[in-house]
Parts: sequence; structure tokens; C-alpha cells
Amino acid sequence: METLEGRRLLWRGAGLLVVLALVLSEGCLGAILGEAALVDGAQAWIVRGRVLLVGAAAMFWLIGWKVAWIGRRGALVMLAGVLPLVVVEAFAGALVERHTTIFVVDDELGWRLRPGARDVWLGAEVEINHGGMRGESARDDGALRVLFLGDSVVFGAFIERDAETIPARTESFLRAEALQVQCLNAGVGGWAPWQERLWFEREGAGLGAEVVIIHIVLNDVTEPLVLVQRGGSEVGFQLDHAREPGWWQGTSWATAVRSWRRRARGEEERVAAARASALGVYEFLRTPSMPASRAAWTEHLTEVGALVDAIRSAGSRPVIVSHPYTVQFEVAALWWPQDEMAAWCGDRGVPHLDVGRYLESACEEPLDLYADGVHPNAEGAAMLGREIAGFLIREGLLN
Repeated sequence: METLEGRRLLWRGAGLLVVLALVLSEGCLGAILGEAALVDGAQAWIVRGRVLLVGAAAMFWLIGWKVAWIGRRGALVMLAGVLPLVVVEAFAGALVERHTTIFVVDDELGWRLRPGARDVWLGAEVEINHGGMRGESARDDGALRVLFLGDSVVFGAFIERDAETIPARTESFLRAEALQVQCLNAGVGGWAPWQERLWFEREGAGLGAEVVIIHIVLNDVTEPLVLVQRGGSEVGFQLDHAREPGWWQGTSWATAVRSWRRRARGEEERVAAARASALGVYEFLRTPSMPASRAAWTEHLTEVGALVDAIRSAGSRPVIVSHPYTVQFEVAALWWPQDEMAAWCGDRGVPHLDVGRYLESACEEPLDLYADGVHPNAEGAAMLGREIAGFLIREGLLN
């Protein structure tokens, strides 16, 4: 009799889990908690949660069917121990900002992409090749190589498919012109020219790219100022949201433990204070004559110059592409960094392309081409890829 009771309890638990799997949805969670409570890529975590709930239901059903000795007490212990963990994990997936495995600590660079990683980052599932880059590895097919250096704009933050990133789009447009070119995506979220130079000297130069395109984004000027490697106190946004591979490390429970440890050590308060006192992009844009802005800009140009020199020393041709913040489309007076970069490049014989000005002239609503204030969406990446490909051809850089 007790065995039958135990089986019934397990089967009821299995039925409850199936019901929860059926009601788990973005619409349900959004209606109860508000859309703002859901994290980027919530739907992928909801699917994962449903699979977890159904899997646990199947386990309870099979145990109730196959394990003849299970009793009422054993069933209660099993349900009390497993059911809350599974339910919380399934429903918290869409609500807890998960850490990613695509970044790994690098003593010299701060962080880099983990070779062979595949995980969700900023709501998009991305895959890193065994060379530590997004997209294809270098091919030995005789194609001319163009290496793209930059941060998350080049990497393709928020863009799901490798083929829709700026480097991949550029390659597809060049190949449409019957040019045998491979565009390699060496963009890493958060990197600035000083990191790109170190990586290029260490690894990138060995790829033998004939052309190396340095993509400049305005946060390259301000974000490095707070990093530990530059005398600050931060390890970087990427490492703040990184974890080691492993099933347990990816759960909401482990994420909560890591967040609790950081709060207990006062790390979150320290980082918040550092960011509040740091020079921000919008302040930098609005106050070009402020000493802090001029000092940051001067240091930035020095770093870009060192990267250009490293590229030329490797026998490659440097090109600089300047990217906008979307606020620049709305306030004409804020274009001064791109104008100064163009003059700097002219003095040094470096081909320069201002893609912000291109989009401003080519589109009625350039803001529609961005996922946020800085990252192009898939449509924006396609337009930029077409313009970069055209620029390389017009400048004779692929001859």
C-alpha cells in the first residue's frame, strides 16, 4: 500500500511538472512580472526550462513505474529535494542574467575569446573557432586575407548568425565582385587598440593578412581608463559576466552564488563607484576641450599609432574605420572625434572610412540600423559590409 502511495506521489509530481512546462512562456512570465524582467534571449532559456521540466517529469514517472520498493516517505524526500530545484531553475532561466563561457582570462590582454566555446552572449548564441575568433578559421585556399580588428561591433554583438556580422558581410560583397578574399573576424567585445596591438603582435601577424582593418568605436577611448591593466580597478564587463564551462556553473543557482560572493566582497559597490567617477562616452563627446577628454583622446591616438606601426612592421596595410554612437546622428556638433581621426590618418597616410557619415547620408533613419546606441543590427551590418567592401575596392587596397 505504501509503495502504491509513493508511486502516486511521484506520478502526481510528474504531472505537475508537465503542467508547469506547458504554462512556461514569455507571455506568461511577462504578464506576471513585466516584460522588463526578462533577460536578453529569454525564449532560448524558456525552451531549455521546458526541456528540464519534462525531463524531470519523465524521471519521476519512470522511478514510480520501475522502482518497486519506493515508498511514501522516499517519494516525499525525492520530491522535496528535486522538485523545487528543477522548478526554480526552469523559471529563473528567463529572469537571471546568465554568465557566458566565451571569455577566458588572459594575463596580458585581460580577456580573450575561449577557443572552441559555444554559448549565449548578449542574447545571441555564438560559436568561437579553435583559433579564438568568431566565424571561419583562416583557409589555405590562396585567398587574399583581410583581418578585422575591433570590439563587440566587429564581433557582432546581438547578431545570431556568423554570416551576418560585418566581416562576413564584407567578404560576401567582395566575392560577389569576383574577388578571392577571406575576411577574418578578430573582434573581441570590450577590446581597445592597446589589446588589439598585443594580440596582433602575439598571434594576428602570423595570419599573413594583406590588409588589416582597425575598427574604432568611441568607447575605445573611455573604457580602458578603468581597467586594472591601465591602473584602474575593473577587470572589464566581459569578465564580470564570464564563467568557467560546466553544467553546474551554467545554472541560475551557481550564478546567484557568484553574485552573492561579489556582493559579500564589496565588488559590485566598488565597480559601481569606479564607473560613476570614470569619463563616459557621452561626457567625452560633449566636452572635447575638457582636460580629461583631451588626455583620453591623446592616449587613444598614441595607442592607435602603435597598432598601425605594428601592422606595417608585419608587412600588412593598415586601414581605419570609424564607427559612430547613434547620438551623433541626432546632434551634428558631436562628430569631432571622427573628423580628428580622419585628419590624423591623412597625416600618416592611413586610409580612413567614416561609416557614420556614410549611414547618415545613405539612410533616412540610420537609428533603425542599430540594436542599441552603438551596435549595428543585421541590416546595419549588411550596409556597413557593403560600404567597407566598396571602400577597399575604390582605394585599390586589394590589388
